[in-house]
Amino acid sequence: MKTHYLLFVCALIVGTYAKVPDYLQPFICKASDPQYEKCVWNSFEKSRPYLMKGIPEVSLPPMDPFILPLMTVNRTLNDVVSINAICRNIRVEGARNIVIDALKANPIKHLGEIHLTLPWSYMEMEYDVSGQLLAIPLQSKGFFKGNFSDIQFHVKGALDTYKRNGDEYFKVKKVSSKIVVGDGWIKLTSKNPELQFGADMISDFFNENPRQVMDTINPIFIDTSNELFRVVADQILANLKVSEWLPA
Repeated sequence: MKTHYLLFVCALIVGTYAKVPDYLQPFICKASDPQYEKCVWNSFEKSRPYLMKGIPEVSLPPMDPFILPLMTVNRTLNDVVSINAICRNIRVEGARNIVIDALKANPIKHLGEIHLTLPWSYMEMEYDVSGQLLAIPLQSKGFFKGNFSDIQFHVKGALDTYKRNGDEYFKVKKVSSKIVVGDGWIKLTSKNPELQFGADMISDFFNENPRQVMDTINPIFIDTSNELFRVVADQILANLKVSEWLPA
């Protein structure tokens, strides 16, 4: 799969912020904390307002709404499922309602696992897509909007360390996820009114068979999500040394 992201144009220069901002210090968990997982859970809940607004000092973009200027996806699963898409001005709402169902974290081995539920999400974007989705040919340019509900995330990840200018930093070693969307509804509006029939055909096919369609494209969704997480996480982690993220 070829997936490309243009993130945070003119973003902060990586590595220019040497310390955790003072207002985030209460949310940093020490590796020696015997209740480290509980600390991480509580820190997430207490820092939720900052996460939603974004933390520019560590290059964390606002989570709600989450804005992605550009994303491209080029993936063929089989003879009847292929997607070649360019998406622009992506806006996703709903993260403020996310619920942590379970969390595991090992500060020594730098491993983590989390179960999340997102009760609902709204997405809108400009799209240019071609390909095939089961019995429906994909050939449309226009505007997309959609509502999705009961989204379940199960994410596992591991961090690695590397040296930069003599200091130790984190980077993502691996990430894997299982994502299931409970239900959804979409609407496509073609840029060319004469081609609205094709956009309606795609929308109607999805809305009549949301479970079938979402299960079919789930591998593409998961791969795209994993790569996006890696890009965002590496940009954030590169701002601070290991000793700032994870004091002894």
